[in-house]
Formats: sequence, structure tokens, C-alpha cells
Amino acid sequence: MNFVKNIDGVKTNETSLNMLLVSASCLLAAMLFSSTSIAGAWVAKKGSGYGKLAYADYQAKEFLGTQQTNPDFSAKNTSFYGEYGLGGNFAIYGQLLYQDMQQTDSQGITFNTKGFGDTEIGVRYQWQAQPFVLSTSLLLKLPYLYDEKEAFARGNGQEDIELRVLLGKSLNEYGYMGFELGYRLRTGAPSDEYRYLLEYGFNINENIYLRTKLDGVLSANNGDDFDQTNAVSNLSILSEYDSGKLEFSAGYSFEKDSTNGQWGLEFTYTREVYGDNILQGNSYQFALTRVF
Repeated sequence: MNFVKNIDGVKTNETSLNMLLVSASCLLAAMLFSSTSIAGAWVAKKGSGYGKLAYADYQAKEFLGTQQTNPDFSAKNTSFYGEYGLGGNFAIYGQLLYQDMQQTDSQGITFNTKGFGDTEIGVRYQWQAQPFVLSTSLLLKLPYLYDEKEAFARGNGQEDIELRVLLGKSLNEYGYMGFELGYRLRTGAPSDEYRYLLEYGFNINENIYLRTKLDGVLSANNGDDFDQTNAVSNLSILSEYDSGKLEFSAGYSFEKDSTNGQWGLEFTYTREVYGDNILQGNSYQFALTRVF
């Protein structure tokens, strides 16, 4: 997903349950301090992995869709994404997210919320490497680190299950391409979602890489109405929406150390370029990465 990797010698870049969540969180945190992992369709070899610790600032004052609103929304997010090769063409991956969100309504009343958001944990299996990489993944989104009954909640409070097919192709000195297509089953009221992703990246030299992604969500339009009693509608987590986000990333990978792996720095700019019933704003993310 979000790092530089080596495929066939060619460098390429790339993106009861409480106990499971705690165990997964410990594993992901440990990955950042371990010692080249893959992303997208590529699966890391056993004992290899990738970690990304990121800080993002998001501001939105526009809203796409038929709903009339003049949003004033901001979020400062700290996240950790990790991936670890289990062997046998399997890898585990996931993300922890800490959010600090603020929203001002049309009457000038400001609402704040701060804390962990939805957590994701998944497993990926690579079926083949030639003539293109083919993988499938199973992802769980877990809402156990916040209270969805808060007046201005950080999530809808339901579990999600996502199945995804991932394709990847190395273009040798011209970089790589990736395509993903999935279906996310959302328990409770929110609409299910079709998800898709197009990705292209390449290395400028041994240290600098560039990447762009189009990350899309298409609502299945099968959601139920929410009970909004005593609740404020958080415009970043509406129950039914379509979205297309365009992302541009530039990264620098430091020289690889046999003991410490390869550290890197990454900058990503993201903006919603089309959609319905969603915020439209600008996100600036700065990240520390590690491939081991």
C-alpha cells in the first residue's frame, strides 16, 4: 500500500473479539520496531513487514451532494498501519486510528470529539505471482474503542466485514500498477459498500518514489434510517455515501540497514474529487515508514 518494495529484483512502490483486537494491536505496534514488506496485491515473506506512523490534518468547508449544508469540519488524525508476513503466502495487516475532530453547525455551535476511532484488522493471501499478482483479503472493522452513543461520535458503532480481490503488475523500470475491487458488508443501519482502488507508482531513483491512487466507495443503497435522538450528525461518517478520493504521495527511503531495516519519510495529499453525501476537503499527511 504505502511503501517501496522489491519484486524480482526490481524496486517498486506501493497501500470473546476484544481479545482479538488487543492481540492484533500489540502485534501491529511491535511491527514498527521489528526489522521488504509488500502491499496492495503483493504479500510479504514470512518475518518481513511494513509499518507506517502518520499524522494528518484535514479541513473541509464544502459538501458534495443534494443535502444542503455549509460544513466547517476539521480533523487531526494520528494513525498506525502495519503489515506482517506469516508465511505460506499469508500476511496480517491492520490500522489503529486516533482522531481529534471538530465540527461547527450553521448556528455557530462547535462540537468536538477526541479518541480512538474504528480499528481495522485483516488477512491477505497471495494466489499467484505471474503473469500478474493475484491476492484476496478479508478485513474486519471493529468499533470497540469509542462510544457510538456519544452526541458527536467518532463512528457509526457497527462491525464491517470486507472481501476484496487485488491485482498487481510490475512494469519494471516504469514502476507498477494495482487494481482492487471489494464488497464491504456493514452490520446495523449503514449501507453496504462496493469499494475500488486504482494505483500507480514508480521510483525516481534508489531513494525517492512517487505514487498516486484513486480510492472509491459506491453505496449499495441498502441502509436503514438511524435513530438520531440527542445525536449530532458527524459529516465524516454518514451512513450512506459515494466517494472518490485522489491521492498523491512522495516518499524518501533511507539506505537500508541489515539490522534496522529501511526507514523512510512520506508526504501524502488527498482530496475528494467526486461523490455524493460527503465532505470535500484537503488532507495533508506526514509519515514515518519502515520496511523490514
